[in-house]
Amino acid sequence: MIPISELDPRPVAPIPPERIPAHRGNLTTDLRARLAGVGALTFAGVVVLQNVLRGNEAPANDASARQVLNYYADHRAMTFVLVATLVVGGLGMAAFIGGSLRRLASGGRGWATMGAVGATGIMALFSVVVGIEEALSIAADRLHPNAGAVEALWILHNSVFSVLDLFIAIALFGLARAGVAAGVTPRAFAWLAPIGSVLLLVAAVAGPAIVAGEMMALFGVGVVGFVIWLAFLAATGVRLMRVGDEA
Repeated sequence: MIPISELDPRPVAPIPPERIPAHRGNLTTDLRARLAGVGALTFAGVVVLQNVLRGNEAPANDASARQVLNYYADHRAMTFVLVATLVVGGLGMAAFIGGSLRRLASGGRGWATMGAVGATGIMALFSVVVGIEEALSIAADRLHPNAGAVEALWILHNSVFSVLDLFIAIALFGLARAGVAAGVTPRAFAWLAPIGSVLLLVAAVAGPAIVAGEMMALFGVGVVGFVIWLAFLAATGVRLMRVGDEA
C-alpha cells in the first residue's frame, strides 16, 4: 500500500488570507455603540416608568402584614408589570454594558470593570426584589396567608432594596469615571458621579434604620444619588447613540 503522503509529493500551498471566507451576519458582529446607547436609555426609561406606575400607593417600610397583603391583593396586575419591565430593563442593561465596555475601557480598564461589577450587582439584587414581589403577590392570593411569613418577606424586600444602593454607587462611580476619561460621558459627571455615589453609600449605611421606617430623610438622600445615576445613563446613552456604529 502506498502511503497517502507519497501520492502527491508536491508541497501544499497555504490559502491566502483574502480567500478565507469572512463570517458575515448579525449573529457574528459585536454589540455596537448605538445598541449600547439604546440599552442605557431603555433601562433608565423602564426604571422611571416603574416608579410612575407605583406612585405613592406602595406600603410604607414599617407597614403591617395586613397592609402589605391588602396592597398586593389589590395590585396583582402590577406584579406582572414589574416582571415584564425587569425583563426589558435587564436586556437594556446587558446591551449597555456589553456594547460600551470596550469603549469605556479606553478611559480606564479598571474603572470600567468596577462599573460593570456594580451593574451586575444591580441586576442580581433587583431580580431578588422582584422575586420577593412575586412571592408577596402569591401569598396575598392565598385563602389563609401566613402573616408572619408576609412580614418577613416585606422586611427582606426592603432590606435587599437598601443594599442595592451600594451597587448603584459602585456602578455610577466606575462607569462615569471611565466614561468621562473616554469622552463618552459628559464632563459634568466627573463631579456629579462622586457626589451621587457618596449619597447612595450614606443611604446604604443607614439601611437598617430606613428598613425599619426610621430616618427616612436619609432615604431621600439616596433618592438624589439614584437620580444622578439615571441622569448618567441617559446622558451616556445619548452620546453612544450619536457615536453610532463607529465605536
